[in-house]
Amino acid sequence: MNLNCFPYEVLCRIFDYLPWKDRQRVSLVCCRWNDIINTDHYMRRQKLVLYNYSKAKFFSGVGVELLNRQKHIELNSNAMLDTEELLQTIGESFGGGEAMVTSLSLFLRSEHRLAFGLVVVNLPNLAHLKELNISANEALRTGVRIESACLEKLYISFYQNSRCTLYTPKLHTLHLTVRYRSEIDLLRSISAQLVELQVSFISKDHVATLFDCNVSSLKRLSISLRSDKYIVYNVSPVLLRPLDREGVFARTIVGLESLEVVNVCNILDISFLQMFVHARSLKGLIMNYIKLNVEVNQLINGFQLLRNLNLQGSHNADDSQQLHLPYLETLVVPYKQLSLFKTELKTLTTLYYSNSTKHQSQFITQIAKAFPNLSFLCLQNFDHELESHAFRNLNLLTQLRMLVIKDMSVSSQLFVNCPNVPHLERLVTDTIVSEVSMLEAIPVRFPALQSYVIENCFLYLIPDDHEKFDMTFDAFRRLMPYCCVSTKDSTIFTAKHCGI
Repeated sequence: MNLNCFPYEVLCRIFDYLPWKDRQRVSLVCCRWNDIINTDHYMRRQKLVLYNYSKAKFFSGVGVELLNRQKHIELNSNAMLDTEELLQTIGESFGGGEAMVTSLSLFLRSEHRLAFGLVVVNLPNLAHLKELNISANEALRTGVRIESACLEKLYISFYQNSRCTLYTPKLHTLHLTVRYRSEIDLLRSISAQLVELQVSFISKDHVATLFDCNVSSLKRLSISLRSDKYIVYNVSPVLLRPLDREGVFARTIVGLESLEVVNVCNILDISFLQMFVHARSLKGLIMNYIKLNVEVNQLINGFQLLRNLNLQGSHNADDSQQLHLPYLETLVVPYKQLSLFKTELKTLTTLYYSNSTKHQSQFITQIAKAFPNLSFLCLQNFDHELESHAFRNLNLLTQLRMLVIKDMSVSSQLFVNCPNVPHLERLVTDTIVSEVSMLEAIPVRFPALQSYVIENCFLYLIPDDHEKFDMTFDAFRRLMPYCCVSTKDSTIFTAKHCGI
């Protein structure tokens, strides 16, 4: 077979499976292959990994010319990292000002200070660098100075206390892991120019200091609180003094459009959350693992421009709470949450719902009454099997176009007892367990179905003494000739064999 008869795109996909060293050999076969491997269109999707963890030594043959062409480069810690060969190659490539790298990742230990320092000191010479990711396992006692005129995105995680200073005028996105006071000082120095901030607090002692920052340009903010057993905690500052609700943070938060709060450590109570009360421009809100009491509910209802609300993982303290959000389009309800269905939201089009009750005959009716214009419904993580009569009122969702059933056990009679839904266009069953007979009623119940995704599903067939048509995926496709059916990683199991 002559590979040159394949189109350009097909050859690209073939070369994707080759290690970078083999790709360099392949580039010598002919001019066409050399052009494919070395064009910007192909190179920008590749990542050159220097010192992969599974390798024992540095890849030989990585010259300055090759390093200069790479768009994405990753350096990992390895016993051979500070070799003379590597240092010379990095110095000539990064120091010459011709390197085309746009994304650079450094996952290093501090003993590799020569390679690390050589990269950092040459950052000003990387004229195309847009994204930098630094993760260091040990303390960098001399500190880190990051200087770049073109850097836009920065990811920083230091496992030990290391002082970092930034000179990055175009930086607009920062993902920062906060373990020590030095990271808070770094954040405060750069916060006023950031458009997107994702901050993960490993030490809860520093959470309150976030609210001393100027965030006048910020549009997207993500806060997560986690724990690290290796860090000694003191008394949280919020317990020592009240937060300044009229301070610089409160005055500059007015332009925030998206907020995410993941409260794994259960420290963000209402005194913290009230700091966001002035974010009147908020359109997207994620509040995970928050206690939904009356005060929190009032806070949420204060964001009248909200389009998207995600309350997954939160829990109710008062079943009488309701939502009054006139523009809400997407809602992820908290687990075991039923009280929100008392609120009619005519603008809601997308709902993610989980259920903890054993009898499920009424939840579709409740959804249809509360959200009459729903077009997307995702049912996920039910405590009990999705029972046979759960969809008996599915036709009440007259605007429904897409239905997703995810991560649960499903009754084989679910669609048998379902009325015809002629307007449903897409059905997804993702990681479910059921009998394969569940598929038999789908062609009749959803005659307008254009796409059906069966992904990572365990479908079993129970043999009996009577002759019965054994459903296979191919047979199912023949029943729905006008529907695209995908069966990725799904299997039909019988007593005799393990799959079809």
